[in-house]
Amino acid sequence: PPGSHLPADPANPLADPAFVAGLRPIPSGPVSAGERRPAEDIVGEDPTGSPIEVRLGTLAAPVLLCFLHIRCDGCEEFWSGLGEGRASEQLEPVSVVAVTKGAGSVDRDEVARAAAGVTGVPVVMSDDAWADYRVTGYPFFVLVDPITRTVVGETVGFGWSDVRSMVRAACS
Repeated sequence: PPGSHLPADPANPLADPAFVAGLRPIPSGPVSAGERRPAEDIVGEDPTGSPIEVRLGTLAAPVLLCFLHIRCDGCEEFWSGLGEGRASEQLEPVSVVAVTKGAGSVDRDEVARAAAGVTGVPVVMSDDAWADYRVTGYPFFVLVDPITRTVVGETVGFGWSDVRSMVRAACS
């Protein structure tokens, strides 16, 4: 109807200018020096409920933050790749951290099951980290330079090859 704020085609949200205006591009690849934003320490709990912190100032190598969910078909490949330290080997000299939503948002036991094969990679449950790094979906990967404490790369992960490409491009 004339004067209505409803989209012309309710089945297509892209026909709604207000919806489209709220979209932001999905970053993929290195972040240019002028667009880099501050990186925050990762603070939360591990799947057993123990406090855990990843302090960027204590690290020398770039840090890959893997934002994963427990009920996500696309995340299974990444959980598996984190198992037995394989991702860290493939991404050397990058340190790897898995980040899930916090205990108020996801079931701790499910996170423990998803992370059961993960060794040598901290698993941090933290809603704050998702907010700090502006992560709105998963699987999502953020590369941080701990020396400058800035985000230097981001990508949606469709496979480990996407993540390795982003890491190589951002570290070169």
